[in-house]
Amino acid sequence: MAATKKNSSVKQYKISIEGNENFCGVDAGGVQFAYGYAIIAEGRMVDWFKEHEGYIVEEVKDSEGD
Repeated sequence: MAATKKNSSVKQYKISIEGNENFCGVDAGGVQFAYGYAIIAEGRMVDWFKEHEGYIVEEVKDSEGD
């Protein structure tokens, strides 16, 4: 089986829900959360979470190649 090549040009973001570290379910824009956070690709939903209170948005840094 051929290895898949990771697309490093797409940024990933961790969205955490403040005060609800155990939330599991679907939130705004259909984003699926598990244990209070979700990992999503860059785009309009990242901006939406940044603009609304109750969410912490952090860029996920790739540790590969360090």
